[in-house]
Amino acid sequence: MLKKCIIIDNEDQVEIIEKLIRDGKAKGIEIECIQFNVGSTFLTEVLTDSKINIPKVVAEFKNKFKGQTFHLAAFDWDLSDETIDGLELMRQLEHHKILRNTPKLLYSGLLEEKLSSKIDEYKTNKITKADLLNRIKTLINADIKGFFERENYDGAIIRTLEETEETLDLIIEEELGKFPDLIFSNKFTSDSFSGKTFAEIVTIIENHDGLRNDFKKEIIQQVISYLTENI
Repeated sequence: MLKKCIIIDNEDQVEIIEKLIRDGKAKGIEIECIQFNVGSTFLTEVLTDSKINIPKVVAEFKNKFKGQTFHLAAFDWDLSDETIDGLELMRQLEHHKILRNTPKLLYSGLLEEKLSSKIDEYKTNKITKADLLNRIKTLINADIKGFFERENYDGAIIRTLEETEETLDLIIEEELGKFPDLIFSNKFTSDSFSGKTFAEIVTIIENHDGLRNDFKKEIIQQVISYLTENI
């Protein structure tokens, strides 16, 4: 059973990733994990004047991980940036149609303090009501599987990968991503998909929720038709 995860942290997570692979193997899980060092001097491509630049983050993510599907994304809360933390980065990525269907977890060395500090910032007018509401909406709407302390988040990743069932959306994205250059058959009834490559289909369903649902219906209808005996 192969599970792919991405860790988004401003510090190097090589040791954690190696431990994840070892511990996962002991539990019968093959884990493939990569890191995306947002906020770190390791990845200056996403920084402007040593600060996180969201358009650059989006561009770099799409460039590095185009066509890849992850079963879990782990975000560090503290990215050593005054305005962009893990929760805000999560919101921004979702806004740009990135990791939308990927389950997520959030970790921090001072988790309770991080959560309560945002309420304190609002009370002292350091952030607006809209800023606070955006963060709350992210917590509610994102597929966050849990909040964990930094020192044991690797164990939380393994438990989450064990316990989380893949959604149909994630399965479809993963399978399409394996064969990006293949072309859909003209047997498909919708002009939106007929004759498109798998990579083009992924782009379409990432950016249009209505067409995403249409595509899932098409897939189900085609499978049922294929499996149904002629009478």
